[in-house]
Formats: sequence, structure tokens, C-alpha cells
Amino acid sequence: MPEPPQTVAVLGTGIMGAPMARHIAGAGMRVRAWNRSREKADAIAGDGIDIAGLPAEAVESADVVVTMLADGDAVLSVMKEAIPAMRDDAVWDQMSTIGISATERVAALADEHRVTLVDAPALGTKEPAEKGELIVLASGPDEALDVCAPIFEAVGSRTIRVGDAGAGTRLKLVINNWLLGLVGTLAETIAFAQEIDVDPRNFLDAIDGGPLGPAYARLKGEMMIDDRFDPSFPARLALKDAELVLEAAERHGLVLPIAETVARQFEKAISEGHADDDMAAVYDAWRQPANR
Repeated sequence: MPEPPQTVAVLGTGIMGAPMARHIAGAGMRVRAWNRSREKADAIAGDGIDIAGLPAEAVESADVVVTMLADGDAVLSVMKEAIPAMRDDAVWDQMSTIGISATERVAALADEHRVTLVDAPALGTKEPAEKGELIVLASGPDEALDVCAPIFEAVGSRTIRVGDAGAGTRLKLVINNWLLGLVGTLAETIAFAQEIDVDPRNFLDAIDGGPLGPAYARLKGEMMIDDRFDPSFPARLALKDAELVLEAAERHGLVLPIAETVARQFEKAISEGHADDDMAAVYDAWRQPANR
């Protein structure tokens, strides 16, 4: 059994990365964190986490390097700077949601530098990240997954091993397609209910607790009804995830009309000023006159 990591570098301390770094440190591992906006990294310095000024400083001598960044371009840009400073036996634990194409470029960068790659996107948003209840979709060599297991246990409630590196990303895209479709259909349904003089809370009550009513519908539905969009997962990142789904569909010769519609509605909501609001703000796109 491989030795558990003693030192972990966390690159990216945003909505997800910051609580993940705290949980990793809380599990007894030494954590060095870096973020492009230094103030976000400094905010967790009091939690027993060392803050690095550069990505290369964060990864130096680390057993595992965790990337939790906004998109594939950010991951590649940061790691091109950091990877030469990694130890030969270190593991790169890529936990961002970046899609198939970017994951292939990440794998090529890892191969170029002879670094072992684990592809383990995290499923969840702000609240489960803060509670250490993410679901980790882990893929990669078994020995590297064993090395990363204490990290997965620290940040998540469940780890699902799904095969070779890249399989985690593909599963995340499938889940995201379902989730974004759920939020989009929920927004449309609440707007429809209001237009035909049905109290949308009656709709939520009717489906609550049964097979038709996932807990996510109540959570996001209440936000839509109350026009309360405190960000748990920003709309701009939801659009990014929707575009990654469409990118994957295109490369496999698929047409996903529902996914395309949802993506366009997120674009509309963002154009109305909701980029940094919660993804539930897509509801506003269905209230625009063009949808009536």
C-alpha cells in the first residue's frame, strides 16, 4: 500500500478549492495553497495552510498536487508553470471540471514531464464542499488513486473509481448534462406555473419527497421563486459546463437539443447580469418577454 501524502499543494482556492484545502489540512496533511488572486489564498492562511506566491513554490516537494481551477485553459496555464518544479514521484490530482479535450491536453502535459495523472473531478457545489461531502469521480492508475485516497476522503463523502484517467471527466459530463437539464426544466416549469396562475410552491410541495421530487428541485426552486441567487455555483461556470457537454457531444457526432437550449438560456441570464449569481438565476432567462 502506498504511503499517504504528507504534503499536498492546492492550486486554486475559489468557492470549491478553499474549503477543500481546509479539509485536507484538517485531515492532518500539510497544505501549501496558491491562487491567482492572492487575497483568496490569504483568506485561508489562518487554517494551518501555507500560502505560496507562485505555483512552482506551492508544488515544490509536494507528494500530491491538486488543481481546482475554473477551466481547462486555467489548469494548463498554471501547470505549465508548476509542473517542472514537481517531484518525479509526485501525483497530479486534477479535480477541476474541464471536459474531454482539455483533459487530453492535460494528459499530454503530464506524459511530457513523466508525471502520474489522476483525473478526479469533484461533484458538488459550495455547501457540500464546505461540509466535506463532495462526490469524487476518480480515475487513473490504481496505485496513484491509493495515494490520493486520503485527499478524497478529506474532501468527500464518497469516492467512485471509474477506470483509467479520463473516465472521471466523461462521467462528470454525463452527470452535468442531467443536472443542468434539471435546473433548466425547473426554471421553465416555475415560470410556466406563474404564467398560468399556479403557485409554484404548490408544484414543489406536490413533487416533494417522492420519486418526482429530487431535493435539488426544492433547493433551486425556492431560490427561483424568491429571486435569491446567492452563489453556490455561479451561472458562468454552469454555462462553461454546458458548453463542455456540447463539445463532447459534437466530437461524438451527437445532437443534444435540450442541452443546447439550456446553454442558450444560461447565456441569456449571464447577459442580464447574472454571471456571478447562482446557476438558479437561469430562471430569469425564462421570464424574458421572448419566452412568453
